[in-house]
Amino acid sequence: MNAWSSRLGRAVTNFWPGRSDQEGDSDPSINEAPAAYTLQTCMATDIGCVRAVNQDAIAFVSPGDHEERNRRGVLAVLADGMGGHHGGEVASKLAVETICRHYFAAHDEDPERAIELALRKANAAIFRAAEADPALSGMGTTATALVLVGRRVCFVHVGDSRLYRCSPGQVRQLSKDDTLVQQMVNDGLITPERARHHPERSVLLRSLGTRPELAVSAQRCDRPEVGDTFVLCSDGLYESIEPRELAQVVESLDPQAACRRLIELARERDGSDNISVGIIAVRPAAAGEKRVPVTREMLVGPVEGK
Repeated sequence: MNAWSSRLGRAVTNFWPGRSDQEGDSDPSINEAPAAYTLQTCMATDIGCVRAVNQDAIAFVSPGDHEERNRRGVLAVLADGMGGHHGGEVASKLAVETICRHYFAAHDEDPERAIELALRKANAAIFRAAEADPALSGMGTTATALVLVGRRVCFVHVGDSRLYRCSPGQVRQLSKDDTLVQQMVNDGLITPERARHHPERSVLLRSLGTRPELAVSAQRCDRPEVGDTFVLCSDGLYESIEPRELAQVVESLDPQAACRRLIELARERDGSDNISVGIIAVRPAAAGEKRVPVTREMLVGPVEGK
């Protein structure tokens, strides 16, 4: 097997916890028994086969403090930047850094309002940075953020990076692409099948940082169940891999091996764009453990030998 290098992403160095184990705690606002599950996670990004710069950025944050985990849970973020020179790279990293910082620092106890605020802060930070430096003018980024707080799951999304929820034999796209082509599908002008290969499928209607203000609304979905797997990915991945195939890979492999396999497939089939994926798998808690491990890796490509 090819060797992958591992490192902490620069955008999240200050946010990684000191420990590598963590339990899925109950939402304190819900009078139920604690959520008993293990989170097995991996966040991976690869430059692809063509690009000279990786404009994607990723993060998974799990606080080391027990009370903070009860209050905020864990956070996964994926951003796909755009802009000339190094603008896209700057925008995506600034988005991830700002979202992580402001989500965990927010005074609002509601995680949905906190993650909405974090994205608005990121939008403003990117816009200001572009105004301050002419070389970064027009830069922006997608952003998809997933929060798990005990028995609650919420997410917020801007752009065309995606969030899927996979369960045994099923896969569902939770996010909706903020693209011209998706709007055409919504309006009944083209079919979803035609949209997949439409030449303008990457034209965004919304992104972080291209306007001074941005309206965002977090969405809540069903509580996490053992056997669920949440997948965040950039278009460099899903353009080459059908949702059902993605679900088969994450169901049959552990998160690190699944990230590796999905990126390898995307490189083999296309590789013209940066490729990023985050996998958060909900697995049974170990019997008798008060602290349930969260296994996580950040893998950075390219895969050697490709």
